[in-house]
Formats: sequence, C-alpha cells, structure tokens
Amino acid sequence: MRCRYQVHRRSDKDGSDFGRGGEGGTCPIRSNAPKALPLARRAGTLDNVMERFGDYILERPLARGGMAELFVARHTPSAATVVLKRLLPEMEARQDVVDLFLTEADIGQLLRHDNIVRVLDAGERDGHYFLVMEFVDGLDVDHLLADAWFAKHPIPAAIAVRIAVDALRGLHFAHELRSPKGTRFGLVHRDVSPDNLVVTTSGVTKVADFGIAKLATLEGATQTGILKGKLTYMAPEQVQGLALDGRADGYALALVLYEILSSTRPFGQRDGESEINHLLRVRRGDVRSLAGLEPALPRSVTRSVDKMLRAWRFFRHRSCGAFADAIEAAAMRDTLIASHADVAAHVQGARQRHAQVALTRAQYT
Repeated sequence: MRCRYQVHRRSDKDGSDFGRGGEGGTCPIRSNAPKALPLARRAGTLDNVMERFGDYILERPLARGGMAELFVARHTPSAATVVLKRLLPEMEARQDVVDLFLTEADIGQLLRHDNIVRVLDAGERDGHYFLVMEFVDGLDVDHLLADAWFAKHPIPAAIAVRIAVDALRGLHFAHELRSPKGTRFGLVHRDVSPDNLVVTTSGVTKVADFGIAKLATLEGATQTGILKGKLTYMAPEQVQGLALDGRADGYALALVLYEILSSTRPFGQRDGESEINHLLRVRRGDVRSLAGLEPALPRSVTRSVDKMLRAWRFFRHRSCGAFADAIEAAAMRDTLIASHADVAAHVQGARQRHAQVALTRAQYT
C-alpha cells in the first residue's frame, strides 16, 4: 500500500532549515574484522562536480547499498553541505521498496531532536525518489571500536556511557512521537547498531538511519515474519517475529554498550556456527552477565545494562528513557560519565591516529 503520510515534494525553499555541514555518512555493516577509519575530508568544489540534481550538486559518492546510493551534496540556494540519499533506478519499479523509502522520508521529517540525524528534505525529481539528511561531522561507533582495536586501547567506560545516554535520549524521543491529534505513532528503529550511532566532533551522539523503522499505525510498512535489521543486535522478540516496542531498541543499544565495555559481542556469529544456530541463540537471548564479565566496573552500571538485556522484555527497563535515567544516575554516582567535551576529544584522537596511519601507508606505496 502507498504510504499514508505524504512526503514533501520538492518546492522552492529558502534553505533556512538546513544545518551546517560536516563529515559523516552511513557505513557498511560491520564485519568481524576491524575496518580502516575514514579520513576527514571536505566536500568538493565546483571543479569536482559529478552531477546536478534539482537544487543539489552531487559532489562525491559516499556509499551504495542494495536499495539506495548516498552522496555528499551541496544545496545550491543555501550552499549547505548535506547527504543526499537516492533510490537506485532498479529499485524504483518495486512499489514495496518505494513505499519503504517514502516511509523513511516521512518518519525522518517528523524527528527533530539533538540526538537524531535530521532529514531536511525529501521528494521526487524527474521520477527519482530522494531524501536529504544533515551532514554530520564525526565518526560512528563502529569506527571508534575499530580505532580501539587498532590502538589496542579500549574506549573508556565514561565515554561509552555518555554515548549510550545520548543515543537512548534520541530513541526515546522517537518512541514517544505523537501526531498533532495526540496519537502515539509507536515508532521503532529496528536496526540500532554501532554503524547507526554517529558521534560528532562536538561529542554529541546522534542516531542515524531510520530506513527500516516501522510505524505501528502504518500497516504494510514491513512484512510480518521477515527479519529486518542486523542479527547480532536483535532482541529475542524481533527474531521471534513478535510486535515490537521501544524495548527492542533499548535491548539493541544495551548490546552495543555491552560490546564497548567488555570488548565482547554476546551474539556475534561464532566460527563454524550455522545461520540457524546463530538465529536460535539470539532468539533464546542468553547473555552472560556484564557484572560477572567486568567486575571492575561499578555494579550499579553493569546491573542496569544486564536488566535491559533480559530475554523477556517485561523484566527490562520500561523504556529507553528509563534506561537512560538509570544508567546516567548510576554512572554519576560513580563519576563514570564523560562530558561532551571529553567525547569530542576522544573522536579527535581517533581521527588523528587514523591520519597518522594513512600518512605512514602513503610513504610506503
């Protein structure tokens, strides 16, 4: 069925809603091996123009997935640097894909929060569907984990807690989103993972890519029984195909925080493990207690994470907001939460380390 929430078709805009640009984008799904970090780059100039697309100049490719391609672009009326996501030509003939893409655009334009990557514009141009997002200057958590692996120095627990609290605030806002009539949309992200958590150079974490999110009030946005998301970060009820609420996103975020604090993935696929056995292990929700795995961490913090990772969701924190409150209060009691300035310094350090590695490689190639 066609998305019931009308996407904004491109019209003359003064660009006043466009934020300032920066570095960022959507990263590929994380593999077991760490990946190289991206060099900080600025968007190109008119000399580098790839393509003009309506009011946008596509300056360089950023990523390409199975459904859409992303570009660093410039909004010509405002000169703002943005990220433009365009549906692939071969996908435009599939009505289900078009509906999913338009739903992402509709959802994104409703989400206005400091801890969510903003969708600035969306529509259709010459038969091509697109949406435009703010261009976030920073690194995603996936790259910070890779940096920690290469540097052989884990991400400090205080940094991890601040990242988690920020992300939980953004998710809670999305879960509580209501229509002008006061109807709760029941939005669930469904794909919370390290590559969808972007940490800016100012130290603020933003949740990205609500592309497979589902509105409870929008029937047909996803097919019942089809898994959408990354198995490593799924809640048991998501694997079981049950109706989801915000606790599924909270569970996924708790898995990310668990991974940062322990350098362990509870549901990473094991060597020689079949896909079905991997799925069944996630379905059971068997996670070793973080309190037992990392006894040096304050128990008030690890207990809060362990509570959010209970297999039966009715035993978890009631919402992402409640989880954020609990973990923030526990961390503050133990002085285990960093400031945004501390997080910003960590991101800058990761960039500098990568720049040094890239320079060394260049000298030998």
